[in-house]
Amino acid sequence: MKKHIYAAIFFICSLSLDLITKYYAVTHIPLHERIDIAGSFIQFTLTYNRGGLFGIMQGYQSFFLILSLIVLALLILFYIFEKNKTYLFCNSIALIVGGAVGNIMDRISGREGVVDFISIGSDSFYRWPTFNIADAVIVIGAFLLIIVYYQDEKMKRLQKKAD
Repeated sequence: MKKHIYAAIFFICSLSLDLITKYYAVTHIPLHERIDIAGSFIQFTLTYNRGGLFGIMQGYQSFFLILSLIVLALLILFYIFEKNKTYLFCNSIALIVGGAVGNIMDRISGREGVVDFISIGSDSFYRWPTFNIADAVIVIGAFLLIIVYYQDEKMKRLQKKAD
């Protein structure tokens, strides 16, 4: 039970941080204006993503809304039916779901698209596509889920050797 409470806290914190930072970005950063945070390496630049991951397929918001809702439902089912719910598993799913809900809320809010505002990189070398907190927590959650998977596989191999 305790691990589900921690997962709920991770979900609420990630979603809240995403919504608060997006609200701040929309109300305080002019569209496409760059605000340097750490030199020019980290910048806040308000953009609206009307497509998918990394801005692919711009203009297909409805498609990505439906896809996001399907993936969200599958993640929730995965969480419910997973037998080995470690703390890491629960918290990684909570982060992914929190980020997904944040981006889904943008898609259904009537805004021009998903609010992205964090820009990292060098203009002379490479600048990562602009993203938001929801995107960041989804990536962190997915990375943690990969760790869960490899830990699980390692335990299965050790049990197989012991048998």
